This record gives sequence, C-alpha cells and structure tokens, in this order.
Amino acid sequence: MKKLLKIAYIVLGIAAIAYYFVLWRASRLGLSMSGMWPAIGAVLIVCGLLCDSKAIPRWVHVAWRACLCVGLAGILALECLVISGLHAVAPADMDYLIVLGARVDPDGPSPALTRRLNAVMACLGDHPDAVIIASGGQGPDEPMSEAECIREELIRRGVDADRIIVEDKSTSTMENIRFSMALMDDPDAPTGLITNNYHVYRATRIARKAGLKNVHGIAAMYTGHTKFHYMIREAICLVVDFLRGNL
Repeated sequence: MKKLLKIAYIVLGIAAIAYYFVLWRASRLGLSMSGMWPAIGAVLIVCGLLCDSKAIPRWVHVAWRACLCVGLAGILALECLVISGLHAVAPADMDYLIVLGARVDPDGPSPALTRRLNAVMACLGDHPDAVIIASGGQGPDEPMSEAECIREELIRRGVDADRIIVEDKSTSTMENIRFSMALMDDPDAPTGLITNNYHVYRATRIARKAGLKNVHGIAAMYTGHTKFHYMIREAICLVVDFLRGNL
C-alpha cells in the first residue's frame, strides 16, 4: 500500500510540473497563478519520497493525510460551485449586458476574450434593446484597454457603436462591476453578466455583493487544456474573495 501511495505521489507530482510547462507554452505572457503547479508538484514528489520514511513519526503521516483529505474535500465542494455556472444563461430582454474584459494580445483579443465576444453576439437576439457595457482597463503588457478592444471588435462584427458604453479603468472583477454600475441609469435593471464559463459563479456573486441585485450570468464557453487550470484557480479565488469580503 505504501509503495503504491509513493508511486502515486511521485507520478502526480511529475504530472503537475509537466502541466505547468503545457500552460507556459500555451500562453506567451503566462497564465495567472500558473506557478502553483510546479509548487504542487514539488510538494507531492517530496511527500512521495518521504511517505514511507520511518524517521518521521507516525502521527505526522496521519496528520498530513487527514489534512490532504480535508483539503481535497474543500476543493471538490468549491468546484461544484464553479461548475454550477458553466452553462448559465440569462432570461430574455436584459436592459444591460456587462462584458467583462480579458487579456488583449498584441494582435487582438486573446482566446478568452474572443469567446466572450462570441457570447455577446450569440445572445444579442434575446436582448435586442440591451445597452452593452464593455468593462476592463489596460494592463502594462496590453496594447489597448480591454474595454476598447471589446468595443472595436463588436463594432467590426456589426454592433451599433451607439449602444456600447466603455468602462476602461477597472483592474479586477469587483472594479468591473462597481465602475460599470456607475455608468448605469438604473442599477436595479435586469443585467446580464458575460464572462467565461469557469468565471460565471464568482463574477455573479461579486456583482450581487457590490449591489447589482438583478444580475444573471451568461456563460461564454471555454474549452481546451488550460480550462483545468482556470477551474482550479477559480476555487482558490473564491476563498480569496471571501476573505476579502467580495462575496
């Protein structure tokens, strides 16, 4: 049993480190919090090498396994919340559609932002009179603000420029919501919140905490080998935002 556990630790540790390099190759600028994977991998490998060590008291082994089980149970519970928003759709006839920004690459919107733009276009028929609020500031490595990129891309796809409002100062989801609310005539109006599917649950919870009570998530589908990273990252961010009072 201990031998199998040792092998499992080491194999999972190597897999976590390998996944980091997959993420690194997938993103020219690197993905937020991707550094957790080599850290997790190193911990698992060390645990594998030491799991049958007689130099370590038995109670330490038992305590570690108990902590690991509790931690995994907590992650699974949080992932259930994340999963609950993966296919979110809003009722018809929203008054506002807030499009949350994502990274802008030198050659245009990133894959994550492109999927959000696709979701906007897909749902316009259900919300023909909605005012679109493009939300997102400009990072130090971005050629323009995320909001301006959203605006330009939507206009290029045929959306009337007069129905798009730009909010280009925000640097976080909470700021996305608060700054967008300041541009709304009626923050209590029915509002659709468009973001990638793994982000919907946290974003809508933050929006309600900020005072946007009549808000409905709209999931932009996201697939690919980076999705697993984003799903795990969201579970961690839920804890961080809870501790910060954002949820």
